[in-house]
Amino acid sequence: MGISMRSQAVKILGGGKAVILSILIVAVAVAGFSAPALALDTPAFPTITNTQPGTEQPPTPEEAAALFQLPEGFQLTLFAGEPDVSQPIGMETDDRGRLWVAECYTYGGRSYDETLRDRIVILQDTDGDGRHDVRKVFWDQGDRLTSVLPGTNGCWILNSGTLAWLDDKDGDDRADGPPRAVLDGFDINQVGHNIVSGLMYGPTGWIYGRHGIQATSYVGAPGTPPVQRVPMNCSIWRYHPLQKKFELVTEGTTNPWGLDYNQYGDFFFTNNVIGHAWHAIPGAHFRRMYGSDFNPHYYELIDQHADHYHWDHSASWTDSRDSSGIHGELGGGHSHCGGLIYQGDNWP
Repeated sequence: MGISMRSQAVKILGGGKAVILSILIVAVAVAGFSAPALALDTPAFPTITNTQPGTEQPPTPEEAAALFQLPEGFQLTLFAGEPDVSQPIGMETDDRGRLWVAECYTYGGRSYDETLRDRIVILQDTDGDGRHDVRKVFWDQGDRLTSVLPGTNGCWILNSGTLAWLDDKDGDDRADGPPRAVLDGFDINQVGHNIVSGLMYGPTGWIYGRHGIQATSYVGAPGTPPVQRVPMNCSIWRYHPLQKKFELVTEGTTNPWGLDYNQYGDFFFTNNVIGHAWHAIPGAHFRRMYGSDFNPHYYELIDQHADHYHWDHSASWTDSRDSSGIHGELGGGHSHCGGLIYQGDNWP
């Protein structure tokens, strides 16, 4: 699974010579357990229990924030932590500077717990101190919720194998009703991690997302016949909300993460195992970790665009997963789960 953060999820706040990074931190391992019990927001929302062994004592959000090592000129503040937010899997800011967070409780480590539900919370900092002081639950009936993208009078979500819209026409920060799917067919049964995720707006009105290699989806508008659906796995995709068009931007790699674009509108993303930095060239077919391209006539698939690896790829990538050896000493290197192209003016 994993947690993805874009540029909007990290606030860059000016003030003298220091740059304040206001971030959201939770002491939670996505693949292992759910968060401590929270107050119920609606009678229908199941009680959340902590399934982590009592012998394990992870750091509190405050302790985790204190462990960060920052370059000179940077300062980090805790924007939100448990119990105000738990199991975050996606987040995005709206036009009012509020942070919308998708909380995924149904994920249990390569499987899903249908007795639980996922939800969206809105966190707001009204006094500008870099910490949230208002929390609202926008919607709490999610199932395999992986992403939220606020829009005008509502928000887009990736939920239960669909790209869907949740209305909030009266502006009360509560969903008016159930989601309306505009795309379906994203696999939610065979995939164990890197399920469809990562919603973000592009510079020209398209909504972008990502999909991992582990399962193949067959995507189309609800009711689309199987023969007309688009097969996809490891890819970058996009959807135009007005033109109602869906298309693949790139195909290949392993599990793409960290999608962002520069001042010219060029997209870049990070990836796992077979290279960490890729230029998302529209129409590109990239090398894959395994399997074949859907078009058998393509050859010499494009490799990563970085000129180096972040780990010793003469050995198996699985050897870099634990804390032993040179990979552990250097903090890993085979798996990159985020990326950001900073375009502000507060960098020290």
